Amino acid sequence: AIRRTLADEHGRFAEELGLPPTAIEVSASKSNANRPLPAPPEHVGGGTSNKYCTICLFYQYKEPSWTTREHKAALNKVQQLAKQYAITGRGRCAPEGLNCTLTASANDIRAFCYALRAWDPDLFNPTDFKLEDGVDDSKRFRTFTLRKVDELVGYTLDGVRAPSLNRHAGRHLEAPDYHKQMQQKDTVIIDVRNAYESDIGRFAPPAGGATLLDPKMRTSSDFPKWLNAPETKEQLKDKTVMMYCTGGIRCERATALLNQITDAEPEFETKGVVMVRGGIERYLKTFPEGGYWKGKNYLFDKRMEQAPANKTEEALEKDVESSCCLCQRPYAHYRGQHKCAKLIPSSGLSCAVPVIVCDATECQNIATTEPQKLECPLCVKGYQTPNTAPDLVGQKRKLGLIARGGTDVVTGQRVDAKGSSNSQNSMSQRLFVGKLPLTMTASKLRRAFEGHNCKVQSVHWIVDHNTHAFYGSAFCYMASMEDSQRAQEMGGVLRLLHDFRKKGSGKGRKKQQRMARVASAPLREGEVWPPESFCETEYPPIGS
Repeated sequence: AIRRTLADEHGRFAEELGLPPTAIEVSASKSNANRPLPAPPEHVGGGTSNKYCTICLFYQYKEPSWTTREHKAALNKVQQLAKQYAITGRGRCAPEGLNCTLTASANDIRAFCYALRAWDPDLFNPTDFKLEDGVDDSKRFRTFTLRKVDELVGYTLDGVRAPSLNRHAGRHLEAPDYHKQMQQKDTVIIDVRNAYESDIGRFAPPAGGATLLDPKMRTSSDFPKWLNAPETKEQLKDKTVMMYCTGGIRCERATALLNQITDAEPEFETKGVVMVRGGIERYLKTFPEGGYWKGKNYLFDKRMEQAPANKTEEALEKDVESSCCLCQRPYAHYRGQHKCAKLIPSSGLSCAVPVIVCDATECQNIATTEPQKLECPLCVKGYQTPNTAPDLVGQKRKLGLIARGGTDVVTGQRVDAKGSSNSQNSMSQRLFVGKLPLTMTASKLRRAFEGHNCKVQSVHWIVDHNTHAFYGSAFCYMASMEDSQRAQEMGGVLRLLHDFRKKGSGKGRKKQQRMARVASAPLREGEVWPPESFCETEYPPIGS
């Protein structure tokens, strides 16, 4: 019966969309939520072949969020199951849920997914486990890492700022229906990925159909500010709004955010907000010749990118719109982890957006020996992100999602009059460290904190807004709140040993003790730290 239904749908959509039967695979558009996972193909050998592995992408939000104790239990359980079933890959576990990209044998990956369902059926039975079998074993992750984080996607929508998925999540469209929606007028389609991902591939709706909008995000934390800009709202008003991302997780919060804003602002309405089920990843499997997709889908695993299976290399080359940041030759591969070296004028922070460097020997040499010449398209154009974020907590109060002196429906936490949850520590995980010697390095700073049993996760040098020079201050983001608390219990000072040479002395360098100043540096409303694009350097910048 299922096969007959799929065959009927296949024929109907092929006819409606004017496509040959080979250009669409309706079965690939179907979610694996609340149903048995598909059996592995015979040729991959289940768990016996050393030639292949299976990649699994999935996410699952939890609302209300896990409590601190439940969050810890979830971390331990996922790590235990990963070890039990020989899972490798990486994941993020936040109070709001779980997001993973994993590799293993075809049988082991399925056993892991079923074990999650058995552990918490209400939470993981509705999870859409996206499986790709028969992947070359060279693409397998070597280890498993699971990060404990505050937010699955860095929108700065964690805690009480998070919009409710239960009330405001966008509507899921399967790939064939999403394809049809792109043909409609009075429709806009938003790429909610970062700009560097969009550079190598995007949707190209047909003439007379949807209008594509690119938020030009350096990091996901730019999205709420872009969405809140008056010019953005004008473009979305009275339109059907489509959103898309790699696998769907970013669209979940993004669609909910837009629906919350329109719910709270009666003068700002849309005709509905939709997202493609399973993201670009599932759309390209449904339309193996590409459909309305142009280019490649940037991936965060060892495959690096995904292209339509039946699209020729010649056709893919014609799709290329991106170029090498040094020689401007058309090129669409990110290799070597090269980053933009420019500073964002509005914040003084390093841009650090990934940039494309082609395979020409000259360009590779410049990227290695003169990285300060690397510049992303956004910095070339001087693009600045809008700087006003929406009042998300105020909107939730207005909509009854936070009762006065009551409970936040998303986190399940009590919220005070200022919009802070009672479980939030008044101390900050970010510390300001001042009066540092100009010869300081990230390694020396870490060792100084480690001498007090305090672990530093990242070091960000603070530079002058005009000269971009370092004058002895830094932000240290501690590995945990406990590390931050121990550091602040040192009386506001940090003992440093640094090298110095006495003037007029021909002798070598000596060690001198110096006191640095340490203070809590709480994050501002809407600020995420470290930024997604952050790239730590061992030495402070010398300025320009």
